[in-house]
This record gives sequence, structure tokens and C-alpha cells, in this order.
Amino acid sequence: MKQIVMGCAAFFIVMLTSSCNCTKSAADSATITGTEWQLASINGKSPAAADYNNGLPTINFTTDNKVNGKGGCNSYGGTYSINDKGGLAISQMMSTKMFCPGEGENTYMAALQTVNMAKGDKEKLTLLNNDNEVLVFTPKK
Repeated sequence: MKQIVMGCAAFFIVMLTSSCNCTKSAADSATITGTEWQLASINGKSPAAADYNNGLPTINFTTDNKVNGKGGCNSYGGTYSINDKGGLAISQMMSTKMFCPGEGENTYMAALQTVNMAKGDKEKLTLLNNDNEVLVFTPKK
């Protein structure tokens, strides 16, 4: 009986530590502001530069709760709010409307609209929809 109890305890400890997403911490306003972020991954795949006419998409968060960037062709902007658990809401989005061949920008903007969580640090910003990684950014060089 003691072996069963110890086995169960070990199982629960392993499950708790393996489900902990310890490498990613909730982002806060100080983490995401002050950096121009460039797209490194979209829906789990590296973006193809050829899909974006004017370079890979970027995103900037300001200390006055504004968000802006380039979608690969058009500029966009809006507002954001972030809570102490990394919950992220992006709203009041607007964009210029230049003609942009291809689907890269449309795919990026659609993905950005689904984001509700931010995790990361000054080297990597991950935007998620619940637990699903949607967009990953690194500081633009």
C-alpha cells in the first residue's frame, strides 16, 4: 500500500512540474514596451519574407497603451490593455489600405485579432490565444 501511495505522489509531482510552463512568464507593460518587435513565428511556422512586401511585420507597445506597427505592407494601430496575469486585449484597430499582393499581411492581421495573452521577456515576446501560441516576436535589429 505504501508503494502505491508513493507512486501516486510521484506521479502527481511529475504531472505538476511538467505542466508548469516555467520558461514563459506572463508579460507586463514594462516587458512589452520600449522595444520594436519583429515577427519570428506565426501559427508555429517561420514567416516567409516573400509573403510581406515591405519586410516582416512589426509591433510596438507604448507606455500610454497604444499599439502600432507594420503588417508587412500597411501600417496599423490601436489600443491595448494588459493585466498582471498577462491577459492582453487589443482593440480599436485601424490600418492603412494600400493594395498588398499575397496573403501574408491578411494572415498576420487575422492572427493578431485572436490574441488574448502575452508571455515573454525582453528577448522574446509570445502572443497567445489562451494556451495556443499565435505570434512570436523578437526585438528588431
